[in-house]
Amino acid sequence: MTAARDAAGRSRLRETFSALGVRNYRLFFVGQGISLVGTWVRRTAMGWLVYELTGSTAKLGLVMGLALLPMFVLSPWAGSIADRVDKRRMIILTQVLATVTSGSIAALIFLHCIQVWHLMALSTLSGVAFAFEVPSRQSFIVEMVGRDKLMNAIALNSGLVNLSRVLGPATAGLLMGWVGMGSCFVIDALSYMVVIVTLFLLSLPDFEKREHAQSHWEALIEGAREVRKNRTVRVILTLLTMVGVFGWSFETLMPAIARDFLKLRVAEYGVLMSQIGIGATLGALYVASRPPSANRRAMVFGGVAMTIVGMYLVAFFGATLGSDRTAFWAVSAALLLSGMGAVTFMSTANTLVQTNVDDRIRGRIMGIWAVAFGGAMPVGSFVSGFVARMISPFATIAAFSTVLLAASLIIYFRMPSDHLFIGGMGRSME
Repeated sequence: MTAARDAAGRSRLRETFSALGVRNYRLFFVGQGISLVGTWVRRTAMGWLVYELTGSTAKLGLVMGLALLPMFVLSPWAGSIADRVDKRRMIILTQVLATVTSGSIAALIFLHCIQVWHLMALSTLSGVAFAFEVPSRQSFIVEMVGRDKLMNAIALNSGLVNLSRVLGPATAGLLMGWVGMGSCFVIDALSYMVVIVTLFLLSLPDFEKREHAQSHWEALIEGAREVRKNRTVRVILTLLTMVGVFGWSFETLMPAIARDFLKLRVAEYGVLMSQIGIGATLGALYVASRPPSANRRAMVFGGVAMTIVGMYLVAFFGATLGSDRTAFWAVSAALLLSGMGAVTFMSTANTLVQTNVDDRIRGRIMGIWAVAFGGAMPVGSFVSGFVARMISPFATIAAFSTVLLAASLIIYFRMPSDHLFIGGMGRSME
């Protein structure tokens, strides 16, 4: 009996990490892991730096939103390009641009001339790189692992993203406290260079450029038509937009909450933000361990529900417990729950979208995904920053949670059919 349980455990473990059996994906995974830690070091430091320079939640929301705004404008075009070009080269170019932006911020800090308008401009430029990277990277994964391992690869990649959210903020807190703010942006710049090296090491067939009868504009229209007629994709993108605007935008307010309400030092702020990553890593491992027959409808809406509960708890604990240590740990637990829910939703939703569209238009669909994701988050960041200035960060989080709850319930009851969430080659049409 014990031997049988051990064998079953080993089988489950192999299933959870099956995509790592593909050499190219292993290399990609390592490079992405190092880069993502750098990204969260930069993002954590950026929020603290902006609030330190301005003391304004509105400007905090503005700068953090500008980093994602280009996704809303450029990602459909970037997705169309991703369907036509060598995706590895496209990703390399975006990493070079990202290296330049982080290196420039580091230089300005070391020269003691950093101003908030510098951060606005360079955040926008890094957002341009991100807008072109996302559809290329998302549609590149299936080329490395195939459809059968796609959900596992996406879940593992989500786990990697969110493990970096544990290591990145904690590392940023230590670096800001012991070495200085500029070191965070140096680390980020160096991490992009690691990605470039690993991408060159991938063993891929030579890229064959194909002639396309469609113009980019016609290709974009085809992608939009696919979303309109594909009910599964349309439902998921609608829910993603609502979560982006009213769910994740609460993270924008965390530097103000940490500094003004919880009275945290920079190292403690890093630990607090890392709790989102711990929860998200747990969520990603849960999704990776689920079999293809798992109830994806429950995973999608269950993930959203956990996110909403976590947000309500952040608002409640932060507003009622003050600045003592109990508040710190209570808010940390709430952030962990919210992170777990967000990634359970995101990983499952991403898989459903990618497995419900044809290979030839996947880049365009992921470009539209990036619009929903990248357009929603800056809107949420801008609005939450300005609303928090008028009321309070905690009241803002509670209000946003209520709106997201109402929207997700409407979507849940209007789109109840389980077959919409099965995934695979089939597509659910109206």
